Amino acid sequence: MTILFAFGMPGVMSSWGVAAVHALAREAFGEYTIIATDAIEDLKQHVQGRSSLHAVLVSQFPEPKLSELIMRVNAPFLLFLEDPIDGISYLARASEQRDLGLIRAVSASLACLEPLTNASAALVMRRNDVGQGSSIDLLLKKMDQHLSTELTLEQIANALRHVGMAHLEVSPTAGMPKLEEAAAAVIAGYMQPREDVPELSEALRETAKKVLYPLELGHADVSGPVISWPRETFLSGDRLGQGLDDSLDLTGGARCLIYGPYLHLPTGCWNAKFFFDVDEDCHGQIFTVEIHAAELLGKLRVCPQGTGSFEAAVPVEVTNPRAPIEIRVMMDSGAIEGRLSAWSVEWLRAA
Repeated sequence: MTILFAFGMPGVMSSWGVAAVHALAREAFGEYTIIATDAIEDLKQHVQGRSSLHAVLVSQFPEPKLSELIMRVNAPFLLFLEDPIDGISYLARASEQRDLGLIRAVSASLACLEPLTNASAALVMRRNDVGQGSSIDLLLKKMDQHLSTELTLEQIANALRHVGMAHLEVSPTAGMPKLEEAAAAVIAGYMQPREDVPELSEALRETAKKVLYPLELGHADVSGPVISWPRETFLSGDRLGQGLDDSLDLTGGARCLIYGPYLHLPTGCWNAKFFFDVDEDCHGQIFTVEIHAAELLGKLRVCPQGTGSFEAAVPVEVTNPRAPIEIRVMMDSGAIEGRLSAWSVEWLRAA
């Protein structure tokens, strides 16, 4: 029994890449099963079931235990990546979603995939690197070699029919198509790299850049850039389910002022830094800030003195990148005046 492993973030690269893995599996194994899972338990059940069937395992949000197992046994795998904005554009076209949920989904995938990026057994295929560089026959041969499926040239030719060749007219002078040409032929809702799609508003695109570009996998700097969660990603405690206004009126009873944004971070130790302005003095009001995932990750109390710009920080350890992170800002007692604005959060890996 052989299992081919393919991981990738949502997007054109992953869609084409997974189709290529299935094409290789059909030629190499004939009959095989699909393990579409993010959990190690599903993989164990397949192995322990003593099934003689070969398999393809595909995951976009692998849990830490699954990633750890793959790296520990040094199993060869494929990792498909692309520009995060292209990823949310792809999701916008593939779904009815047009809101922050798109950014949450891509942040979850990037956070889960991060441990696999630098694994010695990984063949990382980035869309912007291979899109116009290599023909699809060379890409398939590279995947075949890495996964040790050992296909013949005839089998490679058969596999190519399932990843674009059957839909394209290939002339002897033009040569084999590149990834983008093949992907455009077989992927519904295809868009070119960095194409501005109408399904994605400019405001959402700008927010996505702030949140997702610092998460982009493969940074040379191991500490990584600062990850920013701007005000636009948070929700109002006074109007559940609605976005946060530029300025918050503190007048009223003790309550939750801010919550969200349900974004994701990779496993590790982080320093969370909170920024806000007090525009009207709130007379020593105490604010409690809590960071939650599957459990409470951190908590601090802030008592601004006067007006002006303030910041506060708390260390946080993330152990499960699949769990969305919620930050709650609560006012401990009622207030008769006061106004808070310019709320944002920054994350930096602890040294």
